[in-house]
Amino acid sequence: MSALYRTYRPQRFADIVGQEPIKLTLQNEIIAGSIAHAYMFSGPRAVGKTTTARVFSRAINCTQRKPGIAEPCNECEPCTAILERRTLDVIEIDAASHTGVDNVRENIIAAAKVANSQLVNKVFIIDEVHMLSTSAFNALLKLLEEPPSHVVFIFATTELHKVPATIISRCERFDFKKIPAKEMFARLAFITKAEKKTIEKEVLQDIVRLSQGCQRVAESLLGQVLSLGADITHKDAAAILPRTDHALVLAMADAVSTKDSQKGLMLVEQLIENGVDLDVFVGDMIEYLRNVMLYKNNVASLVDADEVANLKLIELSSTLSMGEILTLIGHWMMAQKDARWFSLPQLPLEIAVVKGCTRGE
Repeated sequence: MSALYRTYRPQRFADIVGQEPIKLTLQNEIIAGSIAHAYMFSGPRAVGKTTTARVFSRAINCTQRKPGIAEPCNECEPCTAILERRTLDVIEIDAASHTGVDNVRENIIAAAKVANSQLVNKVFIIDEVHMLSTSAFNALLKLLEEPPSHVVFIFATTELHKVPATIISRCERFDFKKIPAKEMFARLAFITKAEKKTIEKEVLQDIVRLSQGCQRVAESLLGQVLSLGADITHKDAAAILPRTDHALVLAMADAVSTKDSQKGLMLVEQLIENGVDLDVFVGDMIEYLRNVMLYKNNVASLVDADEVANLKLIELSSTLSMGEILTLIGHWMMAQKDARWFSLPQLPLEIAVVKGCTRGE
């Protein structure tokens, strides 16, 4: 059985989750016929950079694409050849394993000078481009300064700061963002339905939270969960997913905000008894307190939370002072840092609870 992220890899711009401004710009360029010779796709891992590059490569080579439409048909010979990876005119290179200048000369520069064998546009998709050596970048720069008219470069990177400014300046740059929780949830629900499975809403919410905005990670986790059967409960999914419980995060936030150390320490004990992944829990606590901080600073638009969570965040942000919020974040960050040094895994959490509940004393 193929992994879900491969089975449901978007084949059209409309299927790509999030990245709306980027999709719109690229589609407008395709419709107008104003294709750049080089693009730089930067952003976190697993948010659609390579997928977008592949859809784009088909769209600019599609022979059945109608005027005013940017989507590839995925049925004509160029589209199917690209989909089936049987064309020499779309070349994907992993720069992490081809870092040297010799590889750039052989696999990119030499290939770019060769006439197209099948497609109108020869496309180079170079992933993790920041891994290229200095000499490799210098060799590539000469090609970008005077690119062949039939060649399009698409560079993808998770570390844009490592790419020379001379390379970036010669590219049309697009910054990809993490996928919003609402859009990711909708995509996971769609895949679940397509797989003819039912799954409790809380499970999908856990997957969205654990994936931290990375769509491929979310779909990989969903694939593991769906392997459990046709009707999956939150209890079933606990056997697969790193264990945490958002209700316990809310309860802990309430305990430390009201300085109820007894309740907080009992919650830590409950985490241990339930087999909750303490690293995940601490990370969730830090993220939650960050959201409280954002609400306190009147930038709730930066928080990706549902209506119920928003109400609780509003309550906590009005109850706690900014100093208290920062203090609590500091204690939990310390617990995250110290976890590996303690033989008792729960001790850093207990210290964070007691420090948080005795703040100001």
